[in-house]
Amino acid sequence: MWVPLGVRLLIVAAVFGIAGGALGDLFLGAEYRVLRPSGPGGCTAVVREASFLMSGGGEAWAVGRTGLAFGESGSWTVDDGYRPVASGTYALDWGRDGGLLQISGTSTDPVVNGGSADLDCGWW
Repeated sequence: MWVPLGVRLLIVAAVFGIAGGALGDLFLGAEYRVLRPSGPGGCTAVVREASFLMSGGGEAWAVGRTGLAFGESGSWTVDDGYRPVASGTYALDWGRDGGLLQISGTSTDPVVNGGSADLDCGWW
């Protein structure tokens, strides 16, 4: 079966993109965590934290009933490879319409960029 060149290039790009993401998680020691409690309608906060040498960072997603997250809710960068969620230096508060995740560092490992995520699962 003949496949057009453009389709083959898209397939190769997708394979390399997936492999690159997996290798990045492997070498950066990424950790994924599901935070509790869940919010309204079963909305759940999922966090990915990774660190390399003297820096660290993370992203948060709001995952709805479908198990899908449509876009990142927030991200942060931390000094010295500190992992605030793994260390428990965060606050998760839920309201009627969504939630707020606030990331805190320490005096020696501060959050240098970002640090909060608005969690909204919408209809999914």
